[in-house]
Amino acid sequence: MKSYRKSLPPLDSLLFFNAVANNRSLNSAAEELFVTQAAVSKRIQRFEEWLGTPLFSRDGRALQITEAGTSLAADVEIALDFLERAIDKVKAPEQPVVRIAANAAVSMFWLYGQLKEFSLSDASCNVSVSTTDSTAELLSETHDLAILYCDGKVPGWDAITLLSGELVPAATPEIAKLAETTAMFDGAAPTGDEPALLEYANLTPDWINWQIWLRQTGFADISAWSTIPCNSYVHSVGKALKGEGIVLANSDLLETEFQSGKLVRIGEVGLTPKKSYFLCCKENAPLSQSTAKLRDFLTNDT
Repeated sequence: MKSYRKSLPPLDSLLFFNAVANNRSLNSAAEELFVTQAAVSKRIQRFEEWLGTPLFSRDGRALQITEAGTSLAADVEIALDFLERAIDKVKAPEQPVVRIAANAAVSMFWLYGQLKEFSLSDASCNVSVSTTDSTAELLSETHDLAILYCDGKVPGWDAITLLSGELVPAATPEIAKLAETTAMFDGAAPTGDEPALLEYANLTPDWINWQIWLRQTGFADISAWSTIPCNSYVHSVGKALKGEGIVLANSDLLETEFQSGKLVRIGEVGLTPKKSYFLCCKENAPLSQSTAKLRDFLTNDT
C-alpha cells in the first residue's frame, strides 16, 4: 500500500498554492480563501520549505511565479479538478432531485407542460418524472410526489385535488361537424354513418372508456357503434388529433388541445366522474424545500 501521508504535503497546502498561483496575489488569495494575508504567506512559505524549492519570487511589490511553481500549478489544477469530480459523484446534492410519478396520459398532456413552466420560474429545481399506468408503481416509496386518479383517499398519502374535468366526446373540427350532422350524440340510434369511436382498454376499475361512458350516459351498448381499438388512452388522443375518430376527452386534461382548437366538443352530453386526479405526497413525511415548491406550483398554491 502506498503511504500517501508520507509522500504528500498537507493537502490544504495545495489549496493555498492553487489560489496564489491563479491570483498572483496574496491579498486576492486570502480573500478567496477567507483567511488573512499573513496566513497565506505563512502556508506558502511552509510549502516551499517542504518542497525545498521556491515557488514564488518578488519583483518589487509584484509577485512572480517561478518555473518550478508554473510546472506544479498546472498539475495541481488538474489534481484538484479530478478530486472535486470524484467527490461530486458521491456527495448528496444540496437540492435533491424531486421524483414525481404520473400515468402516461397525465404526463403527456398536462405534466410536461407544467414542468416546462416550472423550470423557467424562480422556484425551479431538478425534477425526475416516472411514467407508469400501474397504481402500485405510482405509489412507490421512491417517489416524492405522485399524480393518482382516485377519490382522494390514499392510505399513507396526503392528496390535493389537481384535475377534475368532464368526460366529453371530442374530435377535430371536421370530424366533429360530421358527428353533429349525423346527430351522433342526440339520443338517436347509430346508423353506421357516424365517425368511429376511438376505444381503449380499461386497465383499472377507476378508468372510464367508451363502453362505460355510453352505458352510464344512457346510450346503446358499444357493440352498436363503430369503433377503432387503440393501444392506450394516449394512443386514442393521438388518432383523434389526426382526424381518425372521436376521443373520450377529459376537459381538464386536454385543456390545451381544446383551447388551441385542435379538438372541439361534440354535443352537450358529458359525464363527470366521481374520481379525479390528485397530487399525492407522503403523509407525515417532511418535504424537501424543492418538493414543496413543486407541489405548490402544480396546485397553484404559490
